Amino acid sequence: MKDILSVIKSRIPNDSTSTRLFHGRGKQFPGHEFWVLDYFDPTLLITLYAQAPENFLTELMIELSSLPLKAENILLQKRYLPKAPFEVLKGQLSDNSFAQESENLFHLKFGQTQNIGFFLDMAPGRALLRDLAKDKKVLNLFSYTCSLSVAALKGGAQQVVNVDMSKAALALGEENHRLNNLELRRARFLSYDIMNSWKNIAKYGPYDVVVIDPPTNQGESFKVERDYYKIVKRLKSLCSAQAVVLACLNSPHLGAEFLIELFEQHAPEYKYQKIHYSAFAQMEHRPQEGLKILIFQATSQAN
Repeated sequence: MKDILSVIKSRIPNDSTSTRLFHGRGKQFPGHEFWVLDYFDPTLLITLYAQAPENFLTELMIELSSLPLKAENILLQKRYLPKAPFEVLKGQLSDNSFAQESENLFHLKFGQTQNIGFFLDMAPGRALLRDLAKDKKVLNLFSYTCSLSVAALKGGAQQVVNVDMSKAALALGEENHRLNNLELRRARFLSYDIMNSWKNIAKYGPYDVVVIDPPTNQGESFKVERDYYKIVKRLKSLCSAQAVVLACLNSPHLGAEFLIELFEQHAPEYKYQKIHYSAFAQMEHRPQEGLKILIFQATSQAN
């Protein structure tokens, strides 16, 4: 535990930036793959992906009390149990919590759903999109709570069309835009089953930048291995001639080659450019098993 505490201390931010302090799932610390620790000032969130050994939490709480950071609340989430319940180990379960990244804030929903409303690992994707988005029309598929839309609009996007099945996630996404003082007229929030709504999605195009960031498995509505290629096949009809695609994949069992082969087979006019990994890549034994963001660029053949 002393080695782990040293890692945690080295990752404490100098400001209120939200960050992952310990990433056991990165498999760099044998025997600790079952937990991670995130900081959302002033809250520490311990997430368990398997039942913890006896006395683990008692010892961890002692160690956390020695950290030089503001931790008014310490929460525990048991992701290995049905509905991923939360427990309060210190302080309270706040209804007014935020993630902070650069100058942006995002609402958090501790204890209400399995996912808290913001994915720290996508920080490189938000930075990429902000750099790409100036004066562009952006399509954000599987937008969840629209953090990528916030990044695109902060980067000067002309318009962002956010599409997700969850009305609740989109409502929170709209609140995230208000929270960051963005013009709502430049964003759309469409509650669609993406795979059955291409005509409605296309009418707001053509798009200059497309983000594809699906869950690995969304019940029967979307499965990566079964359905991802169907989106890739649609790109030519959705996009402008020089469009850029950020194709994301977060599966330990599927590597970058999976997406590269899909594009070669179903959208050969989009050429692979570069790969970016999760914000946690330096804490992962095999970064390719975590989040992968692949950049594809349309060529003149897309006309």
